[in-house]
Amino acid sequence: KQKSEEKHLHSLQVPGPDSLIIAIDFGSGFSGYAFNVKPRQEGGETQIKRWSNGLGLDTPKTPTCILFDEHGEFMKFGYEAKTTFNNMRGEETKKHYFFENFKRNVLNTDDWRERIDTDNRKSMSTLKVFTEVLRFLKDDALKTIRSQPEGGKFTADNFTWVLTVPDILKDSTKELIIKSATQAGLVTDNTKDKLMFVLESEAALTWCLKLQSEGFITQNHSRDSQDQSAGAAEPDTSCNGTVPET
Repeated sequence: KQKSEEKHLHSLQVPGPDSLIIAIDFGSGFSGYAFNVKPRQEGGETQIKRWSNGLGLDTPKTPTCILFDEHGEFMKFGYEAKTTFNNMRGEETKKHYFFENFKRNVLNTDDWRERIDTDNRKSMSTLKVFTEVLRFLKDDALKTIRSQPEGGKFTADNFTWVLTVPDILKDSTKELIIKSATQAGLVTDNTKDKLMFVLESEAALTWCLKLQSEGFITQNHSRDSQDQSAGAAEPDTSCNGTVPET
């Protein structure tokens, strides 16, 4: 049964012609990415970015929070954004824009053109916040890849970009994601065919199908075990072939 299900999922994938993929999980609470820089048939393996939480531990995801300065310019994302903002005091806190737990509210609205509010009553356009999140994850992924011996030559247009999306995807949300990905430089107006969506539930299913039995969580496993086994689904098997319309 598992083989038949896995075969079905494989039949849905539509990888880019070069089979090089960066998969971004832009989550409501946590985000991360996985990538491969060599086609699987050539021995390439999926790699997942590990994030340092500043306490000597690393995790497969980082908090989905983003910090802008008083002029609205991007400063930090993830653990670094949260730590930097928490260390601010008084007036300094009021000058900055700090967003967290914002994605869920955006997905529940019908008009993404509305602005996102911070706790200190400052606001910014939804498109800009989403764009800067994707820009950071794109830049960090390329930086990570370029640090590897075989990764120095790669640029954004060498990859097919896979983004996780909710099972129920509104047209307005789809439009927001496409615009954000384009402005962030993942793709251009001429390369939108290299931007793909995968349903979050399908990505999770594909990941579980590829786990060995010891990779599943049981009542006897600790929370640490769960954190270590969690992460983005393997990007070269999770794509469901949903290509955004232009």
